Amino acid sequence: MSARRELGPRLRPVIREIAAATIRGAGLEALARRTYARGRVGILVYHDPPLDRFEAHLRFLSTRYRFVGLAQLAAALATGEWSSIPANALVITFDDGHRSNSALRPLFERFGVQPTIYLCSRIVRGNGRFWFRLPGVDPEPLKLMSPSERERALARNKGGEANGRDALTAGEVRQLAAAVEFGSHTLSHPILPLCTADEAREEIVESRADVAELTGRPCLHFSFPNGDYTDRELRLVREAGYVSSRTADIGWNGPGTDPFRLKIVSLADEASVNVLAAHLAGFLAVRRLVPGLIHRRRLAARAGKMAAR
Repeated sequence: MSARRELGPRLRPVIREIAAATIRGAGLEALARRTYARGRVGILVYHDPPLDRFEAHLRFLSTRYRFVGLAQLAAALATGEWSSIPANALVITFDDGHRSNSALRPLFERFGVQPTIYLCSRIVRGNGRFWFRLPGVDPEPLKLMSPSERERALARNKGGEANGRDALTAGEVRQLAAAVEFGSHTLSHPILPLCTADEAREEIVESRADVAELTGRPCLHFSFPNGDYTDRELRLVREAGYVSSRTADIGWNGPGTDPFRLKIVSLADEASVNVLAAHLAGFLAVRRLVPGLIHRRRLAARAGKMAAR
């Protein structure tokens, strides 16, 4: 039994790569690009990709898609003027504001990409450490805790001290501002549906002001931590003055898409080019269907228990 358990994690990446190579080899990415995806915009999500892997992605994408900025997509959705969007358009986004993102700037410039980096502004302005990357911490159980419960759990963690920074510094944000559009990913990366109404409002509203102060430019775009949101968070984002918010829901964005429910086509940090191509063909939607349903049910049950207290 233990040998079987050890074998599973080793086989999964191999099986995934074989499946992705089969999808790519069958031409399904090219078929999607020439049909359903042609008049829509895909959004790719990165966090902390290795430089060589990200370069390989851009080399593959640049010959098949057109890179556009998030501001261009948001403007087209707001005005209904879709003619400004080229065929096979892609938006590149990064969540959290990892420090290594600054090393990618030469690639942004070489391939003509203006990405959006969504910052956790209090972490950028503070010690630069993401709670979900602390040594010895399993972040998955923490994603079903309220902020106060999470802080207590982290305080009990014996291996939770990190060396150095995970996040960009304020100075690095300013240096990148000429090449990057910055948005908000909250103050501290909580799971918003598990926050109180006041906590959620603070995370959404104050982070917008923080990012504007850090960059010297208006902060217009928001990304939901872990992709989790409810109608409450959508309302708070609109009321805060953002013009778009990006989810982790899977799909392409067309003229009728709600700009506050932007969808994604790929979560791509460690993806090979084959897996990236498979994501663009719709593979990610299939892969995430059951895990996504399970997570949403657990989150809803947890939020319901908290509300009943």
